[in-house]
Amino acid sequence: MAIAFKNIEKHYAVYARPQDRLWEWVSGRQRHRVHVALSGISFEVRSGETFGLIGENGAGKSTLLKIAAGTIRPTCGEVTRQGRVAALLELGAGFHPEESGQDNIRFMAALHGLEGAALEDFAARATAFSELSEETLQRPVKTYSSGMFMRLAFAAATAIDPEVLIVDEALSVGDLHFQKKSLNRILELRERGATVLFCSHNLYQVRSLCQRAAWIHGGRIAAIGSTEDVVTAYEAHERRRYAHLRTDAPPAELSNTQSVAPAPTAHTSVPVKIMRVGTETADGINPAQVDSFQDLTLEIELESYGDTPFHVGFSIVRPDKDNVFGTSTHFLPSRQAMRGLGQHLLRVKFPRLPLLSGQYLWNVYTLDDTGLQVLDMAELIQPFTVLNQKHREVGLVWLEHEWLHIE
Repeated sequence: MAIAFKNIEKHYAVYARPQDRLWEWVSGRQRHRVHVALSGISFEVRSGETFGLIGENGAGKSTLLKIAAGTIRPTCGEVTRQGRVAALLELGAGFHPEESGQDNIRFMAALHGLEGAALEDFAARATAFSELSEETLQRPVKTYSSGMFMRLAFAAATAIDPEVLIVDEALSVGDLHFQKKSLNRILELRERGATVLFCSHNLYQVRSLCQRAAWIHGGRIAAIGSTEDVVTAYEAHERRRYAHLRTDAPPAELSNTQSVAPAPTAHTSVPVKIMRVGTETADGINPAQVDSFQDLTLEIELESYGDTPFHVGFSIVRPDKDNVFGTSTHFLPSRQAMRGLGQHLLRVKFPRLPLLSGQYLWNVYTLDDTGLQVLDMAELIQPFTVLNQKHREVGLVWLEHEWLHIE
């Protein structure tokens, strides 16, 4: 056990006006209401596992992570930790805005009890990992952009090789290169046996990284267990929550009669770009209508601007964004990444497409060599309608089946 939460509660006093604090102190009468941020939180994070936290904004995830890191105390209950803990919480947490990046790194080292040669080694490793210039590191951190903050925070948090790493949405900030570098660092720490408590709205990364997960809703645990079970329950909740906002019409601005080319992006920021996505059947190129059980081929044209290894994924989705089917080349048995400068063409054949009547679209992604980091995406493109004209089955897909006994 690396972290254990036992009956955690966190309450905040909320005052309607600042002066009510003074009047409450003078009169001894309560002039605030109590906001319960967390209630009845009890679970354990096992040593060496990567544990995910998911939930909508305001659910209490960040509060729970701060309690786990020891930056705030619970109102009730207790938390126990084993091992050296490093935390990446909200942007800039733990930094003095008036001090330089270099001084803040040394301050973080001192907080971990390092001194002398160990402190200098920590500062050197954190500085090298951050990739910030010497001029930048000499400036007050209040002048840093959010990306610079993230670089400094992640470098300082992981330079000590923590036994427990707490990450709160850190991978959503910064440029693509450093996001990839940070993700690789988390994977490296996990391979060494570190425990990772990972909070993110990126459910794909939660699914890929975490063995178990907890869904926090309204300050309580709505579900806890295997990642797939918890994420599936959360996605079902989100679908119900936003059902009134959905539309059954595919995006009007997309044309059904020609292959979709995503908007141009500077190749300096996207190492492998999706250039074109199209479909083909016996009836022609990019048909607006497809018959159930008709052969269909998806064609993806890419351009790589370097020798970066990459994978390609796609999914078929409904207009309400529900996934019907998705896969990626990194799910193949070989897990062999593609690479090579220049153009690449992938074709995926669907023999006897088993979709039943309905409207569908494509999502296409290029991914890094781990399959976790999205390099480029083209979502909700190439809409098409499937008509099941020769059969009477209903639903999304036709499943192989056999009637064994009829009386």
